[in-house]
Amino acid sequence: MIVISARKRGLWWPEPGRGVFALLLVLAMLLGFSWADGSELPRAEAYGVGQQSEAFPQIIPSDQFVALAAEKLEERLLSIGETRRHELKLIRAPQSMRLPEGEVSCEVQLPKILNYGMTNPVNMLVYVNGKLFRRTVCYYTIRVYEQVLLVTHDLGLEHRFTAADVRVEEREVEAASVEYFHSPQEVIGKVPSRVLKAGQVLRLNMVQMPVAVEVGSPVDILVDVNGVQVKAEGIAMQKGRIGTYIRVRSLRQISPGQGYRCPYGAD
Repeated sequence: MIVISARKRGLWWPEPGRGVFALLLVLAMLLGFSWADGSELPRAEAYGVGQQSEAFPQIIPSDQFVALAAEKLEERLLSIGETRRHELKLIRAPQSMRLPEGEVSCEVQLPKILNYGMTNPVNMLVYVNGKLFRRTVCYYTIRVYEQVLLVTHDLGLEHRFTAADVRVEEREVEAASVEYFHSPQEVIGKVPSRVLKAGQVLRLNMVQMPVAVEVGSPVDILVDVNGVQVKAEGIAMQKGRIGTYIRVRSLRQISPGQGYRCPYGAD
């Protein structure tokens, strides 16, 4: 039998170092050690050890919280129409929770907006007999993947896209609201709206139509008012891209000193 020899049989010592002795005493109680004179140490239950399981006989394991959080995240992704390949990465799991006797229920609260590629807290409220008992939280990262269009090499402004400039590859998306190109046919003939680097994913705001009209170019102005059309020759005051509106000046002054906004398009 292992015994402990001590000058005093108290939990606290008046001298320095009493905290270490207190810790050793608690461990001795748990392991069933005895004093040197053969007398038994106080029972661990006298200090509250072992009473927790009696007062809180029910337990929700950590794994159950984790599974519940993942289930609710999947339901949210489905409800917002997210059908792309995705994965949920657990960042931090909550601890297991002990509960008293009674009917247990759990309410899961998700963030208003799920942030892709970032940590999302999932709050869980545990109720016993309809009353809030305790809160806990679980942290997940959501990663969503999609087949998107990438730039194969560096591209400058006004360079018209060809099939050799892009390729399709699966990549992790940045956010649910970001839109991407998926096929080379969507960009061929168009030009970058900014300088692009090799390997960069093409978003919709990175591509624009090419310039169709330069400043000073002759244009035809067509005005339709209540079914009555008036056509006149004019001069472009701005350069314009296909499908955009530009300022023009009529060679025939319909209204002196007034300019006109006119759509210019080309197939």
